[in-house]
Amino acid sequence: MLNRKSIRGLLVGISVFAIGLGLFYFKAFRVMEWKTWDWRMQLFSNSSRADSEIILILIDQNSLDLYAEQGISWPWWRQMYIPLIKFCRQGGARAVFFDFIFSESSVYGVEDDRMFTDALAEAGNIFLPMFLSREEKGTPSSQIPSMKRFSLSGREFSLDDVLSMKSVTLPIESLLNACLGVGNVQARPDSDGIYRRLPLYFSLGEDIYPALSLAVAGFLGKYQDAPAPMDNSGQMVIRFHGPSGTYTTYSAAAVINSFALMEAGKQPQIPLDTFNNKIVLVGSSAAGIYDLKPTPFSSVYPGTEIQATAIDNLINNDYIRFPSTAVFILILALISLLTGFGTTIIQRIWLVVFFALLCIAIPAMISWAAFLSGYWFEFVIPEFAVLLSFIAAVMLNYNIEGKQRRFVKKVFHHYLSPHVIERVLEDPSLLKLGGEKREITSFFSDIAGFTSLSEGLSPEELVHLLNEYLSDMTDIILESGGTLDKYEGDAIISFWNAPLDFPDHALRACRAALDCQKKLAKLKPSFQKRFGHMISARIGINSGPAVVGNMGSQRRFDYTAIGDTINLASRLEGACKQYGISILAGETTYEQVKDVLAAREVDIIRVVGKKNPVRVYEILDELKYLSEEKYKSIEIFQRALESYRACKWEEAVTLFKKLKDDKLTNVYIERCRKLEKSPPPDDWDGVVDLKVK
Repeated sequence: MLNRKSIRGLLVGISVFAIGLGLFYFKAFRVMEWKTWDWRMQLFSNSSRADSEIILILIDQNSLDLYAEQGISWPWWRQMYIPLIKFCRQGGARAVFFDFIFSESSVYGVEDDRMFTDALAEAGNIFLPMFLSREEKGTPSSQIPSMKRFSLSGREFSLDDVLSMKSVTLPIESLLNACLGVGNVQARPDSDGIYRRLPLYFSLGEDIYPALSLAVAGFLGKYQDAPAPMDNSGQMVIRFHGPSGTYTTYSAAAVINSFALMEAGKQPQIPLDTFNNKIVLVGSSAAGIYDLKPTPFSSVYPGTEIQATAIDNLINNDYIRFPSTAVFILILALISLLTGFGTTIIQRIWLVVFFALLCIAIPAMISWAAFLSGYWFEFVIPEFAVLLSFIAAVMLNYNIEGKQRRFVKKVFHHYLSPHVIERVLEDPSLLKLGGEKREITSFFSDIAGFTSLSEGLSPEELVHLLNEYLSDMTDIILESGGTLDKYEGDAIISFWNAPLDFPDHALRACRAALDCQKKLAKLKPSFQKRFGHMISARIGINSGPAVVGNMGSQRRFDYTAIGDTINLASRLEGACKQYGISILAGETTYEQVKDVLAAREVDIIRVVGKKNPVRVYEILDELKYLSEEKYKSIEIFQRALESYRACKWEEAVTLFKKLKDDKLTNVYIERCRKLEKSPPPDDWDGVVDLKVK
């Protein structure tokens, strides 16, 4: 017979299961689930699965620049695409997919359209896109009959899989009549702006039309009437195989040049047989053409490559499927009950922790195995159920036994900084934040010349000075919502936006830095009088992603943050010394505070241990407090900096000298003199490599 504790554990599991089921049906945590799906894509996708018979020809920035130099601006003449078509046709391409909607006549005249139309008709294997819309846009009635031949007439469809459209944007009629097929390229991103799914069937009036990827797959004979798995929104989840560049890609300029060389009797740049029996997609990757879309792999991903992936999925039956709802509900119930019951009946703390980690791993392992098998199994809600069951069971145990507060204070002070323990007591769900990747702003401060300072003071004086200095600085950090990470001698390490959420974390960190410097300025006379030393501090600030959570050993651990964001903040604190400034912030931080705080660009640097340079800024004050004189000095400094980077040394020195009593300008004046005597190479980019940490 079950005892009370066992019954309580089962009740916890049942309650959490009911909550999880409700969250599932109301699609809660949908965006978070998408994000975890993106991580699964990034971690477990296999680029070797990509079909080698799919090739991309992209109008990249190099192609635009090359022909712009020859006076051919974007949009190109349509005759520019003819060499692409002919080279693919002579190379034996099976199908060519143009990812451009030629919905209006060429601005270069009727002849331009005529020649392009003839090339399409001669090739006989060209597919063009149309754009079906949910809005009434007044489609010319004359065009509708021309597109009816592309409808999927005579087939039966589930209404749940067909999206209803109200209007269409088509290629001009001559192109519509010359191409082999058309299909819709309309797709909407998910609510977080990421493209993960693609609808395949669309209705316009009484007719059903395919997506362009489906039209191409149908022509190739590898996709017939077998339906692709659809999610509950009537869309196919795209199974990406890797980041941009997974499919073989050629620059449009290289293909056009190859055709010209071949016509001149010379060896083409790209071998002609490259396109033999291939599916070719012609699109763009240049930023100015606006066909770059965010995907699970990147915020900048060619839309044409998304279409290529969809074609790959369709012709190879390489789909993402969905387990039945019954299977999901069964697993959710088992996970909830297992966690709630086990956490309740286990007595020893270390066993509870081990059991909780095991339960946390179960949804991850199921989702991982499901992904490798081609299934999307929900991860967030089962994981949430585990965490909620664990927390609820633990809290109930100690609440009923009168030990909740002692438990949290005794155990979780190893996990969390002391200043958030009271918040945890108020809201135990905050405990789930451990070990997550999130955007933070990191703060490093150090006392300038601390080594020489410590040598001149007795141990008692040094401890007294440090205690007073660290207490005042820490109070400012904590009051601004920062989390104190640790002290390292005289150094203070802290961060914002974890474990508590602060959307303005960069601004809070910069304001805390300014307040620390102002407070220190008030303390300097007292420190000088009592200890015989003037105290100054340097501060480095940087914003970006970091892993925030519990770090350490099984016996001792702290709530801390790790990652390149924190390392760069440390390097920036050290760089303050070389520039003679007190607060140095990275570009990511500056972009988030520039509308509120005054700052000036300091340099473009490459810190020790890093390959990529970073633009850094000196944080000066609140914009609303900035004097006219200080505002003008910032402008002068920026002009001087531009002259310096343009290698106009004398002009830069003249401007820098207008800013008196400025250590940073002295650094640049000395640098200009050296560069004037020993000029940099022609490809000098102005980046400074810092030699010390």
